[in-house]
Amino acid sequence: MIVLANEELATGLRLAGVKNSHIIMERTQIEELLKGIKKDEFIIATEKVIGFYPKLEEYPNIIIFPDKLKDFSKIDDLKKTIKSAIGSEVEI
Repeated sequence: MIVLANEELATGLRLAGVKNSHIIMERTQIEELLKGIKKDEFIIATEKVIGFYPKLEEYPNIIIFPDKLKDFSKIDDLKKTIKSAIGSEVEI
C-alpha cells in the first residue's frame, strides 16, 4: 500500500501504521514514486494529488480521499474509509 496525500492525511496514516505514506506537493514526486510500484498496488490518494496526476484514477486499487477531513460528513465516515483502506480500525 502506498499513500500519496497532503501533510495532514499522510502523517495521520503514517501514525496509524502505513509506512509507505508520502506527502505530495507536486506532480514530479508522484511520477518518481510510481516508478517503483506495481499497477495492482493498493493506493490511497487525495483529490489534489489526483488533480496533479489524473492517470492515478486508472489504477484498479485506488481510494480517493477528500483533501480536508472536514469534507467527511461524519467522523464515522472517515473511520470506515480508513478501515477499508488499511484493514484495521483507527481511533480518531
